Amino acid sequence: METYRLKNIAIVLLLLLNSSLLLLVGYQQLQERRTEQETAQRLRELCEASQLTLSGGLDLTSQPLTALALSRRAETEQAMASSLLGSEAVAASQGGGIYSYEAETGAIQFRAGGSFYGSRMAAPVQDVRAFCQEFFQQFGYEDPQFQVEEGTGTVAASQKVGGVDVAGSGVTLSFDRGMLVSVTGAHVSLDSASAEADEAEMTCVTALVRFLDYRNASGVVCSEVRDVRCVYQLQGGASPRLLPAWQIETDTNTYFVDCRTGEVTGR
Repeated sequence: METYRLKNIAIVLLLLLNSSLLLLVGYQQLQERRTEQETAQRLRELCEASQLTLSGGLDLTSQPLTALALSRRAETEQAMASSLLGSEAVAASQGGGIYSYEAETGAIQFRAGGSFYGSRMAAPVQDVRAFCQEFFQQFGYEDPQFQVEEGTGTVAASQKVGGVDVAGSGVTLSFDRGMLVSVTGAHVSLDSASAEADEAEMTCVTALVRFLDYRNASGVVCSEVRDVRCVYQLQGGASPRLLPAWQIETDTNTYFVDCRTGEVTGR
C-alpha cells in the first residue's frame, strides 16, 4: 500500500512539473511575441519619421536563410549543354576550372562558379517557345520572359532553389531566325550542398534599418517598402556559395542587404 501511494505522489509531482514547464514556455513565447510587436512598431515609427511607409502586409518576423556551400555537378552541366546544342555534347577541360561541352552545333563553356556561356552557336529550333519551356522545366528556371518574333529575339528566365529566389542565377537565350545562336547565365544545384555556420544572423528588422540608413545617406528616392524577403545571392569562384541577403522591393527599385556585411546594393 505504501509503495502504491509513493507512485501516485511521484506521478502527481511529474504532472505538476510538466505543467510548470509548459507555463514557462508559453510565457517565454508570449514575451517574444510582445518584443517582436514592440520592435516592429518602433521600426514603423522610425520609417514614418523619414517619410518611408512600410506596407501593412510585410512579415517583419521572417527568418534569415542559412549560407550554403555548393558542389560542382559535371553531369548536370553536360546535360544542359546537350539539351541546348541538340545532341550529345563532349566535355573537354580548358584549364582554370573551365569545361567546354562541344557538339556539331557549337560549344558551351561552364566555369567552376556555376556561370556558363556560348556564342557563335547554330542550333536549329523548330518551336522557340516549346524549346525554352522544356529546358526551363528540366533545369529549374522560372518566370520566362519572351521577346521573340518570327524566331528572332531573346528569352530570359530566373532560378529558384528550394522555392527561394537566387539573385545572379538565371539564363538568357538568343535566337536568330529559328537558330539558337548564344546563351549566357548561371545554374545552381542543391545536390551535395552543405550548410555553413552563420557568422551572424541578420533579422528582417535590422535589414530594414540598414536600408533606411542607406536611403537617408545616399539620397535614394522611394516612399514605400512593398515587400521584403530573404533570398540567396550566388557567389561564384572556385568554391561557389549561396549567401543570404534581404531583398527589399520599394516603389522605385529593388535593393539587397547582405546578411553578413550589411552592405546595401541596388538591382
